[in-house]
Amino acid sequence: MAGSVAREDAALSRWAVVRRWRKSAACTITRVRPARARSSTLVAAVVLAACTHARGGEATVAAADLSAAQSSPVVIIVRHAEKALEPASDPVLSAAGIARAAALDSALRGMQITDVVVSHLQRTRLTAAPFITRSGAVVHMVPIGAAGVPAHVRALSDTVRAITRMPGHGVLVVGHSNTVTQIIEALGGPALPALCDSQYSRFFVLSGVANGTVSAARSSYGAADPADSACAAMLSKP
Repeated sequence: MAGSVAREDAALSRWAVVRRWRKSAACTITRVRPARARSSTLVAAVVLAACTHARGGEATVAAADLSAAQSSPVVIIVRHAEKALEPASDPVLSAAGIARAAALDSALRGMQITDVVVSHLQRTRLTAAPFITRSGAVVHMVPIGAAGVPAHVRALSDTVRAITRMPGHGVLVVGHSNTVTQIIEALGGPALPALCDSQYSRFFVLSGVANGTVSAARSSYGAADPADSACAAMLSKP
C-alpha cells in the first residue's frame, strides 16, 4: 500500500505542520494540519488515544490532551469493515469484519463520540454495532438514493455538521470505499484518493468541522490491510 500512503501523504502535507510516526501497521499516525494550536493538540490527542487502545496501551496520552479531545467536537471517518459474500445485494460482515468492528469499538474508547452516521446498507451499521451497543450513541441513517453518491455525500455532510454544532457532540461516520474520501473533502478536509477495495484499516480524524477551521489526521486500526499490487499500481498513477 506504499502508493496509497504516498498519495495520502502528498495531500495531507499541504495541511501539515505536525508530523508523528508510529512504527506499526496496526497504528500509524500521519500528519496534522491545525488551524490553531489547540486544534493540533486535539487531533494529535484523538489519534494517539485511538492508538493506545488499538495497541493495548503502548501509546501514551497526557491526561490534559485527552481531556481536550473529549471536550471538543471530533469527526471520525472509517470505511465499513470487511464484508461477507452473502447476501449479494446487502452483505453482512465476514469473520474478519466482525473482528474489525470490535477493534473499532476499542479504538474509540475514551473519545466523546455521541452520534453515528451510516448509510442504508447494513454493513455500515454492523461495523459500528459494538460501539453503539456499548456507548448508546444515536444512529443517523443517510441512504444512498436514486440521486447517487454525490447527493448522499452532501446530505451526510450536512448531517454531520449539524451534529457537531451541538456542544459536546462527536461523530463516527461509517462509509464506503467510494464515499469516505469524498466525505472528508465535503467536510472541509483535504482531497485524498479513493480507497481501494482491499483497504479497510484507514481511520481519519477531523476537528473544527463545526466552524470550518478543519484539521485532518490519518491513523489505522485493527488488522493491517493485505498487500494488493493492483491497488498500489492504481494509486501510483498521477
